[in-house]
Amino acid sequence: MDRTNIPILELEDFAIELAQTAGNIAKAHFRKSFTIENKGADAFDPVTSADKAIERVLRAAIAERYPEHGIVGEEEAERDSRSPYRWYIDPIDGTRAFMIGSPLWGTLVGLTHHDVPLFGLLCQPVLEEVFLGSDGGSWLIKPDRRE
Repeated sequence: MDRTNIPILELEDFAIELAQTAGNIAKAHFRKSFTIENKGADAFDPVTSADKAIERVLRAAIAERYPEHGIVGEEEAERDSRSPYRWYIDPIDGTRAFMIGSPLWGTLVGLTHHDVPLFGLLCQPVLEEVFLGSDGGSWLIKPDRRE
């Protein structure tokens, strides 16, 4: 696929902003009181009020910046689009760890173009780590650089 017209760095930077926003929201709920619901039909599949809050904020940010892009989230219905771009969000991957106060959870953000992955990102806010991977490489994102 020809990716010469894809503003990849702009999109990656935006994804990093999304993940950091998600991390700030999650940390505000972490090891504090929050609601838990079971979204599973056959087994316990927890979703917290933090999951829902994060997904709402990230969806709104994407819709504001890229109103034509599609969005697939774990907690809400897909926002379909005719755009070739589709964002994927898991607000808290590791909800059970989050619920018991373990720092081993994170936010996942990914983007596809014509159903081909452009990049994926993991933000672990308690550990202050952001990892980004694409076909161009993988990086640990620091506030001032990519390693």
